Amino acid sequence: MKKIITVLTLATTFISCESSSSCTKDQETCKKDEAKQEVTSDETLVGNINAFEENLAAFNSCKQTTTGKGKCKEYIAKAVCEYYGIEDLKDGSNYVDYDKIPKKLKELESWENIGNFDEENINTALEKLNNFGKPVLIFNEDASYVHVVALKPNGKSVKSGKWGNISVPACISYFPRRKDSFTEKGLNYAFKSADDLTIWTKK
Repeated sequence: MKKIITVLTLATTFISCESSSSCTKDQETCKKDEAKQEVTSDETLVGNINAFEENLAAFNSCKQTTTGKGKCKEYIAKAVCEYYGIEDLKDGSNYVDYDKIPKKLKELESWENIGNFDEENINTALEKLNNFGKPVLIFNEDASYVHVVALKPNGKSVKSGKWGNISVPACISYFPRRKDSFTEKGLNYAFKSADDLTIWTKK
């Protein structure tokens, strides 16, 4: 009888210890795994979900009230940083001007170039954007005038006959010269052609 009671007591104690913590066997490994999970969760957190709309309003207001060249160039970088809760597109306390973003991305180890604009690369970019919460920026290369847009999270994609019937995702575009900036239209509204477009995403 005593043997039975002893066995039951030991079994109960073992189960209690197992259920109280999953890290009893290897505390260091377990803590690393938990820390990794916390980082992954934090990386996909959204900052301000209204950042694109709010910064478009501020951008339009800035263009109306500010004179001279080089005005109101920081708003797309500001919107991306605020929406995703990141500071990648900042130099010190200032947001990077839109025409300096391509150079900035190439300097950042935390960003990568997916490649040119084609169906396969767009699908890769949309997976990172919608499944992993990673910002995606697209801009034109080899042009005297640089324009940068951000893909719209969970935006609609439509076929564009002018672009070879490829699926064109929705984007956010702040035009420094045009008056029709937007927060959700097809990429073909922001660029005349897909020929020299390149896609960048946060790793």
